[in-house]
Amino acid sequence: MQKKKRLIQISTILIFTGILGIFSIWNALAPKETVSWNENRTLAPAPDLSPSHIFGGRFDDDFETWFSDHYMNRDFWIELKSMIRRGMLAIENNDIYYAKEERLVSRFASADQTVLDSNAETILTFAEEHNVTPNILLVPTAAWGASSTLPAGHWDLDQEAMLGELADTFDGTNYIPILKYLPQDPALYFRTDHHWNEKGAWHGYEAICAEVLHKEPNAFRYEDASSSFCGTMYSKSGAFWTKPDMIRTIIPETPVSAVTTLDDGTKLDGVYNPARLAEKDQYTYYIDGNHAREDIHTDVNNGRTAVIVKDSYSHILVPYLSTEYEDLILIDLRYYHAPVSDLLGSNSDLYFIYSLDNFASDPNLAFLR
Repeated sequence: MQKKKRLIQISTILIFTGILGIFSIWNALAPKETVSWNENRTLAPAPDLSPSHIFGGRFDDDFETWFSDHYMNRDFWIELKSMIRRGMLAIENNDIYYAKEERLVSRFASADQTVLDSNAETILTFAEEHNVTPNILLVPTAAWGASSTLPAGHWDLDQEAMLGELADTFDGTNYIPILKYLPQDPALYFRTDHHWNEKGAWHGYEAICAEVLHKEPNAFRYEDASSSFCGTMYSKSGAFWTKPDMIRTIIPETPVSAVTTLDDGTKLDGVYNPARLAEKDQYTYYIDGNHAREDIHTDVNNGRTAVIVKDSYSHILVPYLSTEYEDLILIDLRYYHAPVSDLLGSNSDLYFIYSLDNFASDPNLAFLR
């Protein structure tokens, strides 16, 4: 009896080991992708097999990362995990809430007070040193705008209180009171992405017209450019069953011509790059996404320039603002470290346009000079 039991145990181990080995070899030899479309990121390359790398203590970690990134049917397992969490009544996955209306909303549960204070102080110091009054637009995230759709038990920072405190901090600047113009409405944000959409951005434009330009907003119409936009929240949450968003072209009723020059010298006819609609991150349709510097020249012919220090929340504002300025210069301090002060002239309006969560976490404003 003992011998038979022992034989069964050995057979079970051999079968399990054989299946595991075959599956691992099959997984290792299967075709590999370089990019995960759903996760919107580059996958890890194969580990270096040189002796110095293998015996240098890095091979194990690199192999584990590579194996995990190229596991067969990876998207299926990611989605299955998210479905299981949803089925077990979890309210989030990877800090993305499963909200009503098929919305995926990023948690905003913490802010780095040191970074927040430093960013505010940097702007105030820059304004004083260069005798300029900055226009500051900080946009609340969907955790505020779409809060009516969030599941019971969610917890996020009080963004209205944060904006109020920043209004006091930025006393003496043209701090734009965005909540005066932006309704708390889920329809103003993408369902699968962290940005506001063309409707939300219009309210930002409305606020700029009232608080900076002192005029009525221009009229616009919208045309559908894509119906397959799956944004950053889609990628991070694993909720790959979620219906995609629409990407829309923002068209002024009074036509405006524009040429956008990217930091590598590439020129776009207008403020859109239609080629980006064939990629995963279709939000880059607006001004081609993130660049160190982008220069936009229009036929508005009013001699006015907008210098915009920004994050990507500003990109969808550009089609609106391009009807108000002859020139726009967009600066991303993650990549641009030349003096911003050199870009300012007598007919310039200086803007700082950020999402509130990014302003409270991005240390790159330290490069402002």
